[in-house]
Amino acid sequence: MLRILHLCDQNWVGTASTFVKYHNKFGNYSRLVTLSRCASEFEEDICLNLPLVRGSAFDMLLKRLMNSLHSQASKSVDTEEGRVWRPRSRFESTLFTLRDALWAPRIYSAVRKHDLLNFDIYHLESGAGFFRDSRLIKRLKAMGKKIVCYYLGTDIRDRGIIPEIDRLSDLNITTEFDHLALHPGLRFSFLPFEVERFATREKENDRLRICHAPRNRSLKGTERIIEVVKEMERKHNVEMVLIEGRPHAEAIEIKATCDIAIDQVGDRGGTGYGVNSLETLSMGIPTLTSFTPDFAAFLPDHPFVVVNPDTLAARLEEVILNRDLRREKGKQGRAFALKYHDAATVTRSIYAMYRELGWVDDEGNLLRDKS
Repeated sequence: MLRILHLCDQNWVGTASTFVKYHNKFGNYSRLVTLSRCASEFEEDICLNLPLVRGSAFDMLLKRLMNSLHSQASKSVDTEEGRVWRPRSRFESTLFTLRDALWAPRIYSAVRKHDLLNFDIYHLESGAGFFRDSRLIKRLKAMGKKIVCYYLGTDIRDRGIIPEIDRLSDLNITTEFDHLALHPGLRFSFLPFEVERFATREKENDRLRICHAPRNRSLKGTERIIEVVKEMERKHNVEMVLIEGRPHAEAIEIKATCDIAIDQVGDRGGTGYGVNSLETLSMGIPTLTSFTPDFAAFLPDHPFVVVNPDTLAARLEEVILNRDLRREKGKQGRAFALKYHDAATVTRSIYAMYRELGWVDDEGNLLRDKS
């Protein structure tokens, strides 16, 4: 039996808790540690409820302050080793040191209470440890533990890898196709998703409902999406459904009443889809999004209606006017989600990586280092 700990700042899209569920389903022992509770209300396990985490009001204020003090808006630097995070000043470095000191008592208390040093494999979502100075991950590495960095979203694209963590990591995985060009040694993996939890829509509304569910408007191109859908409302019997700032369960209920989905338009993203789209695909809802040409070639059997800010209006109108196209894209979407994102299949693919690295035997049992 493997003991696998997943660590993330917040369980943003439920990926970490899905992995934990399937590790346990496969007979292993797994826990999830989150630094803070997520506003989306995904499942929690051991939540430390720490202040000043990524996405908090203080974090956003700090980002604005740092951007006003430094001409370099991004925290990442492109080097021969890939895209790397570095503090932009001694002031920023000091802030992380102070935050680590503030967090330390609560973290060490949780380590003792939940025996968090007694796992075999540690999955660090976003490639970050408990502390920015990586002290606990260094300790785990010295104890012979296996370290996995698991990148998703904008982790490498905007922030870059944390160098100390990267040097300690034994396996680096990303769910973002464009990350592969930003850092060497990354392995691609599809997001795990429980497709069967979602019922396929059987009927459409008389007035077609077009949903869009942004967490970050600028990244998703929300203003352009609203503009185009409002234009379609004037021309056709459709309505805009903006799902924003809702708990996840409520957001799912609203999505289930919709007929067409638009994930994102623009060029700031890499893969063009994530959990947001997997939910609509699993429901059989035709979904529009932007793809880079390279990613479209990587996934030639994808079911998406590919758009950009200039083509969104024409492609959306095509979907609105063509009921057969909507049905076909809906069927293709669910089949695609099952083929590539089934949670059990994705979890087994991670175990296959363990075997390749010699961590486990063919039955999945941990192999101890002979040294």
